Amino acid sequence: MANSVTWEDVEAARRDLIEHGPCDRFLEKICKGAIKVGRDKTNPIRGNLVASALRELATHVLHSLAPEDEVRRCIWFKQAVDTKTVTRSQRARYIVQAGLPNDFVTEKLKVDAGAVAKPLLAAMDKLHKATHVRAETVVYKGSAVREMLYNVLTEIHTLLEDAANARHSIKDAVSTSLQDAVFESLILDTIQELDELSTHTRVDGHIIDEIKVRRLDAAEIEYCVTGDVEVELQYGSNSDVTHDIGMRSDDNYPYKARVIAAAGKPLDIDAEAIRLSVDTSSFYE
Repeated sequence: MANSVTWEDVEAARRDLIEHGPCDRFLEKICKGAIKVGRDKTNPIRGNLVASALRELATHVLHSLAPEDEVRRCIWFKQAVDTKTVTRSQRARYIVQAGLPNDFVTEKLKVDAGAVAKPLLAAMDKLHKATHVRAETVVYKGSAVREMLYNVLTEIHTLLEDAANARHSIKDAVSTSLQDAVFESLILDTIQELDELSTHTRVDGHIIDEIKVRRLDAAEIEYCVTGDVEVELQYGSNSDVTHDIGMRSDDNYPYKARVIAAAGKPLDIDAEAIRLSVDTSSFYE
């Protein structure tokens, strides 16, 4: 969009970032201030001041969404040889994949976290020169200021969108593992809500309706799983059923499960780590 970026485009990019980005008042203030300075034609170094604000904006996003201690806890983290701290690239990778292992992200999610982060990191490198005001680095022209604003706001938003898409893809990648683990939990655990329905309640199967990734950090991934459990209700003993004194019937009830797995091993889901509840209210209606 070079040479054709309008202030309307810049405002749209700002709204997209605010709407789909983290709920962050500081981020909103920097965006508003950067655009206000950028539109001030009376300021001969408006572009340089915008560059400084945008560099702080990008740095703020990287640091707030990828704290150094969290990045260091990730299974994929390796200290860069040319610095003692966490790099911008590593922070951007964390925003996309958190503690998920690289092979899971590339092979299962089909995401290249390093490539995703490159446009924003390249834009930050360009800002660095403009923040140091020299005779040869003055940025004033409106088209250059608008392009600078639009590119950085868009790249930050794109990084956050890619992170959201990666989390959405996790659901498909782990669905089979979750299906098996929830079924094992339903069979092995005594579900009081089901146990109270009949003399003998047997779980025949279950269907997952929805998987949500509620939390993903360096150490853990937390899912919220909803679905329906299919059961056989038996009244009386097996002998009673055989002699038509007892009976069996089939039914199904909605359930909700909270599932926590290690971020470094997202497919290794322990049935014992599942907290599950079943809504049997329809049975009593």
